[in-house]
Amino acid sequence: MTMGRPTIYTPELGDKICDLLASDTACLDEICDRYPELPCQGTIYAWRHRHIDFSKKYLQAMHSRGNLYAEETLKIAREKSTFIDAEGNQKIDPGYVAWQKMNVNLRQWHASKLAPKTYGDKQVIEQVTTENDALKSELAELRLKLDAEAKRDH
Repeated sequence: MTMGRPTIYTPELGDKICDLLASDTACLDEICDRYPELPCQGTIYAWRHRHIDFSKKYLQAMHSRGNLYAEETLKIAREKSTFIDAEGNQKIDPGYVAWQKMNVNLRQWHASKLAPKTYGDKQVIEQVTTENDALKSELAELRLKLDAEAKRDH
């Protein structure tokens, strides 16, 4: 008898998946490959739609993953990007610097999408929206006053 990947959801298996996602920045398919007891990536995506509790835990795990991406940016930025040339001089490796920049930017983007309130620009948008709403209310009040004055004048 051959053993395949599980296809039946259990809360315990869902918790394990979420714990792994929250503590690792590997792609979901890589995590599934590492742990044969996990279903394939497509099954996990389907479970997100079928099981509300799992979907909520999955989103929390992805938020935690945003924190991991942010932490990784510091690690990458601190890596030395120098090498010793044939003459014994220390030089900056521009290719490695470009690689570091790309990886830091990628992780920053992921962090901003997975944990937008912490790492994204959403706070600025919410503030502007609140200010706009206050201005709209003020304008509406002024229009009412002007309309009332215009009616009195006629």
